Amino acid sequence: MCAIFGIIGNFDKERVKYALDLMLHRGKELQNIAEFNGGVFGFNRLAIEHLEIAKQPLVYNGKVFVFNGEIYNYKELIKKHALNAQTEIEVIASLWEKMGVKFVNELEGMFAIAIYDKKLYLFRDLFGKKPLYFTKNGIFASEIKAILPFVEKKMNFQALSEYLAYNSSIAPNTIYEGIYKLPAGCYYDGEIKRYGDFERRQKEISKEEAVSKTEELLRKSIQKRIPSVVDFGSLLSGGVDSSLIVALLSEFKKIDTFSVGYEGYENYDERKYAKTVAKHLGLKNFDIELNKNKFFNDFEEVLFCMDEPVSDSSYFAAYELAKIIDKKVVFSGEGSDELFLGYRRYEEFLGFFDAFLPNKKWLKKYLERHPEDIKEWEVFRRFFADEVVFRGINETFFQRQIDKVLKKNAHKVEYERFYKDWGSFYFTYFDLKVWVGEVLLMKLDKMFMSNTIEARSPFLDKDLVDFVFSMPEEVRGSKKWIVKEIASKYLPNEIVNRRKKGFAVPFYEWLKEEKELGRIIDINRKSKIFNEEYLKSIIKTGHKRYKQHIWALYLFSRWYEKEFM
Repeated sequence: MCAIFGIIGNFDKERVKYALDLMLHRGKELQNIAEFNGGVFGFNRLAIEHLEIAKQPLVYNGKVFVFNGEIYNYKELIKKHALNAQTEIEVIASLWEKMGVKFVNELEGMFAIAIYDKKLYLFRDLFGKKPLYFTKNGIFASEIKAILPFVEKKMNFQALSEYLAYNSSIAPNTIYEGIYKLPAGCYYDGEIKRYGDFERRQKEISKEEAVSKTEELLRKSIQKRIPSVVDFGSLLSGGVDSSLIVALLSEFKKIDTFSVGYEGYENYDERKYAKTVAKHLGLKNFDIELNKNKFFNDFEEVLFCMDEPVSDSSYFAAYELAKIIDKKVVFSGEGSDELFLGYRRYEEFLGFFDAFLPNKKWLKKYLERHPEDIKEWEVFRRFFADEVVFRGINETFFQRQIDKVLKKNAHKVEYERFYKDWGSFYFTYFDLKVWVGEVLLMKLDKMFMSNTIEARSPFLDKDLVDFVFSMPEEVRGSKKWIVKEIASKYLPNEIVNRRKKGFAVPFYEWLKEEKELGRIIDINRKSKIFNEEYLKSIIKTGHKRYKQHIWALYLFSRWYEKEFM
């Protein structure tokens, strides 16, 4: 809903204003700067609640508060704690006075919060829906671009290794050395500390209860996210997740829906399914077409909005789609695949739980003598070596490939911090932290905020996620059967049971057509970051083995060229 910025220590007000102006796309209705004894906080506002009030930053009892996001339960908190408050920021300030850092556990919503009370405190929501970046000398902002004018710009090669593995740097790293992102569910008071996390507390739940309770919680999640003042709509791919969100939303209000497609690329284009859903529900559907010219023309602007390289091609589709949306709020279906194991590859990894091979040591030695530069080889090597097999649904370069492509610049990617001995629920935990938290939610925030739109994802609701983590393995199952069971009440069978498609862009076809792949080599000859022979091998082998690798290398190369050359 907003952009926040601050400096603890000496500052130049004109430079503060310049930093805020770099984030005007996040909120154009009000810009305010509050100077205080100790520093300065700044704020750009996108008004969704309390259109006439809720001025920020808030100075309260000698302390200073500013936040970006939505607190869905702020009215309940006013009653619960008898607060003398009307707005979300006043609730935050009042709870801070009563509870200190523990106040954050009372909040339900998506938020990035900064507080000055003798020193700087930063807080980020449990899922990481709202971004928050900082330096260790007292600068913070909603986006990296606002911090860059105040620091020396240097590459973080640990973050580059993470990017190659997982499409993005992993918090607290960013691609820039000395600029950090606060991990989801954490706060910062000079050190990064965790205040909350997802837990696995299994209960006795039947399949019937799993379906009915999931529907009840999803409905409640949607209802609490419906804005009371401004107009809203929903993204609609025609897949079961976004279609179910739209179906449940339409019970509250007839909304507009928005889709993106690609002429001439039937394998990528899902608009016909979106039209089917909209027609079935009696809703309007607006669509836009992303073509090759728009893709290349907008490339540097998308990189600007990304802040740091994120190798998910759907960022480009989301950026284009945001241009046609005339609402302040849109809903989206992110999170369902991870919560209910909707990806086909989850099924493949589930097979390793019960697999038994008496000759694993021999097979491990055989594989090591006959190495292959493919993901399947690496997965079986891990299995035969009794290592953790699953390391994220979006894992692209595995460690041996990272070492090969970066050579002396390579760093170990630490997947272990996300490991849980939770059976298939480990898949969900890992992917909520990495794929959802670092890639999908940043797409929703940054690509839609590029057009001053706030995106809301009701599957990623704490009550709903806690309930999913309490299900027995055999009840949760896989292939999103629970979601499909609910959706069958509202949607046509051809939507509920159709084959899943990813929200992808025909980037590889466009890169080949425009002879752009050679650009990876050309830029690398100047940057000298990657092993050129291995780059050539990857490009020559092409999309059958290395499609996502090529996209990661191309996007990084374009970003590096823009930022450092």
